[in-house]
Amino acid sequence: MEARAGRVAVVRGIVDGLTDTELARMCTRAPAPGYPEEARSVGSCLRVVMEEECEHRRYMVRDLAVLDAR
Repeated sequence: MEARAGRVAVVRGIVDGLTDTELARMCTRAPAPGYPEEARSVGSCLRVVMEEECEHRRYMVRDLAVLDAR
């Protein structure tokens, strides 16, 4: 959890420094096979990262609770 806290702090520092203009900036991505090539906003990309982080944290907390119960 300590390693995660450090990474969260780094991301928080980056996100806190973004302006509305930077969040709205469109960026292209190299599509993975089977996905359409399309531009996405920085904010949209960050939303995906944040949703993934929430799910990973949820499983981490659940798994640590199971290990602590043993």
